[in-house]
Amino acid sequence: MDKVSGLELFERITLDEMKDIRLMRRIDTKYAIRTEILPHLLETLAPDYFIQQDDLSGRRAFEYFTLYYDTPDYAMYRSHQNGKLNRFKIRTREYCDSHSCFLEIKYKSNKGVTQKTRIETDDSHTLNQAGSKEFIGTHSPYCSSSLEAKLESRYRRITLVNKDKTERLTIDFDLEFQHTLTDKKVELPGLVIIEAKKGGYAPSLVEQKMKQQHITPYRLSKYCLGTALTDPRVKQNGIKRKVFHIHKITDFIYG
Repeated sequence: MDKVSGLELFERITLDEMKDIRLMRRIDTKYAIRTEILPHLLETLAPDYFIQQDDLSGRRAFEYFTLYYDTPDYAMYRSHQNGKLNRFKIRTREYCDSHSCFLEIKYKSNKGVTQKTRIETDDSHTLNQAGSKEFIGTHSPYCSSSLEAKLESRYRRITLVNKDKTERLTIDFDLEFQHTLTDKKVELPGLVIIEAKKGGYAPSLVEQKMKQQHITPYRLSKYCLGTALTDPRVKQNGIKRKVFHIHKITDFIYG
């Protein structure tokens, strides 16, 4: 049973029905809210959205494990902190409930469009899989030999789809980060990161709903936030304000 209040209010959509709403090329809008706000927000969204549900288990909140890769000198992290467009993120992701793994590359263009490409892999902890080197070289300016594992991220995710099936909404909570080199770990139990994903620039339903709830967009990268919190050696100037804002939302629990 999922313990998040409000999930029972939604009509379900199955994983098979979700396949046509992947939005691998999209416009993203992010929000950061406190955990206690989530039940009321879900109640507000329920009439207009489906919720992804596993038909076998009935589960509606799913566990994710993500491992982010970067160059030894944090080229991708620095590109983000310096406000550079046409930037990349490279990561492996495991859907813990189904044990399926993917190598994913996200590209953010100078027009604000996110393009995600991915291939299935056998192991979320390595890039030494058949086809991984070629995939990275084809879809990014990096080569796998220049990359090292930097940051582990674990969280639970709820996925909503509007009833017109034109946009997705991911809701991430119970976030944990652990740096692979410093071994420093941090938990953010009071934080929820919401990401609205749509196929174009037109205003979306969730943007209207958020505005009604006085929740404003907030640009936030889980990779950059987790890295800044777990590796004091990285450049912090561009993210200090965001860390301070997140600190007001939730206490950091360091392990």
